[in-house]
Amino acid sequence: MIYRNEKTKNISFPLGGIGSGCIGLAGNGGLIDWEIFNRQNKNTFNGYSHFAIRVKTKEGSFVKVLQGDTAENLMGMHDHSSVWDGFGFGPHKCSMAGYPHFKNSEFESSFPFATVRLWEEGFPVKARLSAFNPFIPHDEYNSSLPAAFFEWEIETESEEPLKFDIAFSIQNPAKSSVNEAISCGDFGGVFFKNAAEGEVSPEYFDLCILTDTEQRLLQPYWHRGKLQDASISYWRDFCGDRMPERRYTDAGRCDHGTVVAGGRVSKGEKGRVRFVLAWNMPTRINYWDPIKGEDGKDLTWKNYYATQFKSSLESAAYSLGKFDELKRKSEAFSEAIECSTLPEFAKDAVSANLSVLKTPTVLRMEDGSLWGWEGGHELSGSCEGSCQHVWNYAYALPFLFPRLERSLRENTIKYALDENGASHFRVTLPLGREKFNFRPCVDGQMGEVIKVFREWKLSGDTDWLRRHAEAVFSMLEYAWSEENYDKWDRDKDGVLEGRQHHTLDLELFGPSSWLQGMYLLALDCGSRMAEALGDFAKAREYRDVYEKGKRWTNEHLFNGRYFHQQVDIKDKSTLDPYEFGKIIVFEDDEYWNEETEEIKYQIAEGCIIDQMLGDWHSALVGAEEIFDAQKKKTALAHLFKYNFKTSMREVVNTWRNFAVNDEAGTVIYNVVWLLLS
Repeated sequence: MIYRNEKTKNISFPLGGIGSGCIGLAGNGGLIDWEIFNRQNKNTFNGYSHFAIRVKTKEGSFVKVLQGDTAENLMGMHDHSSVWDGFGFGPHKCSMAGYPHFKNSEFESSFPFATVRLWEEGFPVKARLSAFNPFIPHDEYNSSLPAAFFEWEIETESEEPLKFDIAFSIQNPAKSSVNEAISCGDFGGVFFKNAAEGEVSPEYFDLCILTDTEQRLLQPYWHRGKLQDASISYWRDFCGDRMPERRYTDAGRCDHGTVVAGGRVSKGEKGRVRFVLAWNMPTRINYWDPIKGEDGKDLTWKNYYATQFKSSLESAAYSLGKFDELKRKSEAFSEAIECSTLPEFAKDAVSANLSVLKTPTVLRMEDGSLWGWEGGHELSGSCEGSCQHVWNYAYALPFLFPRLERSLRENTIKYALDENGASHFRVTLPLGREKFNFRPCVDGQMGEVIKVFREWKLSGDTDWLRRHAEAVFSMLEYAWSEENYDKWDRDKDGVLEGRQHHTLDLELFGPSSWLQGMYLLALDCGSRMAEALGDFAKAREYRDVYEKGKRWTNEHLFNGRYFHQQVDIKDKSTLDPYEFGKIIVFEDDEYWNEETEEIKYQIAEGCIIDQMLGDWHSALVGAEEIFDAQKKKTALAHLFKYNFKTSMREVVNTWRNFAVNDEAGTVIYNVVWLLLS
């Protein structure tokens, strides 16, 4: 899909490996969101990091930054870190908006590739950037490289051959920066290091730019000076066709460096140069909930990539050496999506969601296992721990990188499961520290059983299932365990009468088709797994509970229009069996509204979008449908009738607004009895 002008405003295409962090490629070709330092880092620049081009003709030299117009608010971004930048100061100086740049630009994505095209009347060449990080299904090693791959393609209509040079400049963000020009075989570049920190420090990092272009110039340092001396000197050097290999013997502060790669291009030909930018910040700490060791220092662990590469120089050399192979394999995946019969908007949606795997939303532990946030704030992760009920919805990993998905199951069992079968729905870091102190989440825990079934089905590895079967069955049987203080299904009749924490961070009291569907599907999956392992008694036990619960659900939770929750919200005694104030979001009086005399936060007769979620999962994991087919069709029709809105202007939404004004959308929950009264 191609984006132009205002449509490029919020593009930040992640260039990085699974669990390695990323750099954002902006819609105009700029380099933004430098999230390579072990945390989220939105709306940021790394100094004057950018690409620029110089073309020599008979008429002279033509020089521009390889970017289109800035899409930033011309009043400036909010920035509380500086008194010289921010709202009211205009576009950030590091956006390169103040340098000569291209009038025309367009951005095209075909995941995992991003393409930026730049041209302008009177400029002697057109430029095209292809940027990516490998995304090769079932090859999590090469799909996790801490590097961004760039290939520039230059074309001209000139009858005379033209010489061009592309400069790739980045800042070493260290307050004690040491930059070094390097040559390794056919590759050359600049190595950027934080000299103030030892390599075991959580603050240590190094960066590296490499190119395999023979015609290259290396400038490890821009001129050191006051005010804007460095950037002015760099631009003068590049425009003047002189890039002195400037060196300093002492550490500086946030020094920039540049690698220039050049070539020639004639009409009908394409000139090409390529770069790899790699990074290495090997040591991590838990910055959101710190834990210290006996020595009083923060406990640390290493990024997976740091166990495979000693430095960014090593990972850059590996990446550049395999550039063609990794590009070819990634193109095969990209073409598989593009050649499908899906509509364009669906392909775009698939690609956009896959790109999450290339962001700091996920990280890989020292052993290569995966761990994930629920999402990301601007400068930190949002909601830790590979949260079970949130990651229930994620289906890319099990099909594309199944070993990584299995590692989520293994870490949950090893680090987040109690002996009684209660599963803590967040895995805390560093691995092995105290467990997350909160009650089990019914859709998360049942989802964990379903996902084990899925991983077993996809892998065909029954030995893997056998190793984890006892833990998985204990999670399922916790539903009726005497130790389950939430009493999910204490009488073991397949109906969730108890208090049920769920993904909306609240509790339901009484059965709903939404959570019933997850529970019943887990019972179905458990029965199938037990049977495959030869435990026929357990398989029959789960099947009997499943059949009873399925019959009851279809008979009692369908109101003629859709599936709902069975609860008397006027009956305060519903809350009596449960201990409040212990491992729970709210106290009991916060669940009871004295004014309206109702239990709060229940679905009741409302129409909720997830009412048949269990059957969505069952279709994807190859299990049995839970809901009667005709009732399901009726429910889907009414869900569309009540929950889909062609305009949001009359919708009351006091929470997150993902659709506004005349945009259409589907609301999660609709209180239908008010509409029908």
